Amino acid sequence: MKLSPTPTLPQREGIANRMSRLYTSGRNNITPSLLGSVGVGLMCLILCGCITEYEATGIDEDAGILVVEGVITDDETTITLSRSSNLTDDYLTSVSYINDAKVSVECDDGTQFDGYPYSEGVGYHVIWRYLIKTGKLNPERQYSLKIEFEEHEYCSDYAHPIETPEIDSIFWMKRGPRQPVMIYVSTHSPENKVLYYRWSYREDWEIHSTYNMLPDYPHYCWDKANSAGLLLGSAEKTVFGKLSDIIVEILPYARKLSVLYRINVKQNAISKRAYDYFANIRKNDQQSGSIFAPTPSELRGNITCTTDPERPVIGYVDVSTTTQKNLHIYRSNGAYEQPLSNECELVDGSLLLDWNDGILPKDYVLYDHYGNFYAHISCVDCTYHGTEQKPDDWPN
Repeated sequence: MKLSPTPTLPQREGIANRMSRLYTSGRNNITPSLLGSVGVGLMCLILCGCITEYEATGIDEDAGILVVEGVITDDETTITLSRSSNLTDDYLTSVSYINDAKVSVECDDGTQFDGYPYSEGVGYHVIWRYLIKTGKLNPERQYSLKIEFEEHEYCSDYAHPIETPEIDSIFWMKRGPRQPVMIYVSTHSPENKVLYYRWSYREDWEIHSTYNMLPDYPHYCWDKANSAGLLLGSAEKTVFGKLSDIIVEILPYARKLSVLYRINVKQNAISKRAYDYFANIRKNDQQSGSIFAPTPSELRGNITCTTDPERPVIGYVDVSTTTQKNLHIYRSNGAYEQPLSNECELVDGSLLLDWNDGILPKDYVLYDHYGNFYAHISCVDCTYHGTEQKPDDWPN
C-alpha cells in the first residue's frame, strides 16, 4: 500500500468526488500530461505554420452525475451522496453534497430500513451523510441500497453480507528519531475465507496550549479527523491469509501526538469485484496526469438507475459486517518529538512595536507583565487548533 500522510481539512474532498473527477477525465481524455503534449504541439505549429486557437470542448458535460459512497453494514450504515464536479472546479469548494434524497437499505424479504440525513463539520467543510439503522445483517438474506432522487430511482446489486474477520491488532512504530510514526493494522481470515479488505478510521486527539497561565484563554482542547483515502488490502498472496498494512503516517512533531492520540479503525471485508473497482480508482488517482484514465464503464460500479438504465451513476456499494479496534498513543509512549523550531517563543514587547510601526499587533497577548513579554494568541488559546468539546469516552 502506498504510504499516505494524515489528511488535513483541505484534503477531505471524499473518495466519491475523486471518482467523479476520474470519470470526467475518462470521458474527455484531458489530463495535465495530455495538455503538456498539446503545448508541445502548439509550439511546433508556431514554428512550422499558422495555428488556430485551441478550445477544450465537452470538459463540463459530465458535471452533476450522482456519486454514491458507502457500505451496507450491520448496526449502522453511513452513505454519502454528491454530484460529480467539473475538471476545472476548485475541489476545496466544488463538492456538492446531496441532503434531500430518500435513501434506504432493502432486504430481499421486503424489509426496508430508512435513512435520514445529518451533517458533519462547519463552514465550508460541512459534509452531508445519511444514517441508516440496519441492525444485525442476516447472512442468509441479500441487501441492496435504494436511492430516490430528482424523479429517478437507483439501486445497488443485491448481495449477501460478507463476514468480516476481527482486527488482530493495531500498532505503531517508527524507524528512528525524526522519522514518521507509522500506524499498522493487522488481520487474518481463518481458512482464507476473506482475501480483500477496506479500512477507514477516525482520529481524535487532545491539545494543550503552550502557555496556560492566562485564565481568559482555554488550555484544554480536542480535535478530530476522518480518513479520506482509499485504504485497501489484499491477502491473496500472503501466507495463511495474514495481512499487515500501514494505514496512516504522522510526522513525529505533529500537534496531534503532543498529549494523547486515539485512532479507531473500522475494517470491512469486500468482494474481489469491489476490490478491483476501488484499486482501479486508487491507481488512477495516484497517476493523475495519465492519459489512460478509466472509461465511464469502469467507474459505474454496481449501482444502476432503474428508471433510466442509460443514466450514469458512479460508485460501488458492497455488503459486509464491520469489525473495529482502537489504539491510544500517549506522549509518554515516545512517539512525539518536539519541533526543531519554536513557534511559540515569547517576544519582547519593544521588538513587536519596532516590527509593526509602533502598533502592538492584535494577535499577540501580554504573557509576562514583569518582563513585557508577549505570546502569539495561538500559543495561549487552544481553540486555534481544536475545540473545547471533549469526546464523551475520552480517557484523560
